[in-house]
Amino acid sequence: MAIRHIPMSKWDPIGVSGVPEAADEYDSYIGDVCGLLDRNAENDEIAAYLVWVETRRMGLTDLAGNPLLPPEARSEAVEALRQLRNMEF
Repeated sequence: MAIRHIPMSKWDPIGVSGVPEAADEYDSYIGDVCGLLDRNAENDEIAAYLVWVETRRMGLTDLAGNPLLPPEARSEAVEALRQLRNMEF
């Protein structure tokens, strides 16, 4: 499953990309992302889902409640996911 590589290499909010035992760390979010891609959601909507995962599901925020990852990390991940999904069709 090539899509598994993208969240780990481009997004990786908990910083486990170099840990082989964590290869499945983000698998539970892939289905939702694929659903968004399948219905041709805008990049901003997909990025907002990733922010929700980071901040609400994982609780990764600064003291003001903002996500720790820079927006560029999400943008790169969304673009890579979209490109890969387009290649699959």
